[in-house]
Amino acid sequence: MAEVTKMLETKSTEFDLNNLLKDLPKQIEKIREIRKLVLTDAVLLGEIPSPTFNEEDRIRLTVDRFRENGLSDPEIDEHGNASAVLSGTEGRSSILVMAHADSVFDVGTQHVLNVGPDTITGPGIADNAIGLATVVALPKLLEMLNISFKDDLIFLANTKSLGRGNLDGARYFLETMKCPIRAGICVEGASQGRLSYSGLGTLRGEIRLEIPSNYDWNRFGSSGAVGQLTRVVNQLLEIPLPKEPKTKMTLGGLTCGTTYNKTPRRGTLRFEITSEEDQVISTLKQKVDDLCEQCSLENGTKVYLEVVATRPNCGIAFTHPLVKTTRSIMSDLGVTPEVNPSTGDLNVLIEAGHPGVTLGLTTAENIGEENESIHLESLPTGIAQLITLLQAIDQGLCEL
Repeated sequence: MAEVTKMLETKSTEFDLNNLLKDLPKQIEKIREIRKLVLTDAVLLGEIPSPTFNEEDRIRLTVDRFRENGLSDPEIDEHGNASAVLSGTEGRSSILVMAHADSVFDVGTQHVLNVGPDTITGPGIADNAIGLATVVALPKLLEMLNISFKDDLIFLANTKSLGRGNLDGARYFLETMKCPIRAGICVEGASQGRLSYSGLGTLRGEIRLEIPSNYDWNRFGSSGAVGQLTRVVNQLLEIPLPKEPKTKMTLGGLTCGTTYNKTPRRGTLRFEITSEEDQVISTLKQKVDDLCEQCSLENGTKVYLEVVATRPNCGIAFTHPLVKTTRSIMSDLGVTPEVNPSTGDLNVLIEAGHPGVTLGLTTAENIGEENESIHLESLPTGIAQLITLLQAIDQGLCEL
């Protein structure tokens, strides 16, 4: 009897999802007609510098747009996150839709977005101005598409996500919110097809080197910060990394000196370690600590590791209904899923006990560069993917 019941429930779920999927072509065409709503917000938000820890101006505009789009209770919390609620017809639970508001570009970067017939180009448009703009414009899009929800939709523009922010904005919001969450979706501008349902263990750090004022420049092997950090790089590259569990070390940047004719006395090396096993990360961190201590003692300098951010491994199963439904929607849209673990906001969402996925909206180029670019033709499909998944969650199709 239990097997029969389960079979009937499966068929019912497939039927309900098929009802949603059959409306996708018309939905995409309608979104294409009204996508200007999103593009306008993308330019308005994207041309406001919003480096991590300095997102205030972009957040203020986000709250204003939430209010203009008819959301209730728009507010800015103690960590600078902007949030608002679209009330559902029943409101027994909530679905969280979130996008990080910060950018890797500082205030010295010219935040000018160039809108062409097929693209928008400029710093931070893919990561994450278009993602944030979609979350901001979503209430108005849903109204124009005549789509309503039983659950409340919580819209969140979270701060302090990148780099030293260490996901603190999203973490604070999830720790302090009181309403139950059925599921969450992290919205990223790129790349379309992205499907993250797990968080990858991560350690981001900076190796700092300082040469003391009484440094003996005649000692064996003496050199300035550039030479000594170059040795550190070579020694880091010699650390063996396991193939299983999958582990990677990325050297992200080296900063030394200010001019041509002066030997620098300090420098910083940025790096990241990711692994599918938390213990591997702990072991590698200890090796980096030992390397720093060795360099300090052998060279008469001060070398130390500063941990900037950490993430534990976490996730939901590939067979979770939320993941299976997302893959079905992508398949119907002709989008090939690119399954990659997240090192972003999804980590804290899952750590907090909520099922969630990260989706990418557009195809993009030059991500992380000042000429970052998104292809506008891909946007309606990305938005339709997001809306259909929200409808599926609301209808209970993504429950275990």
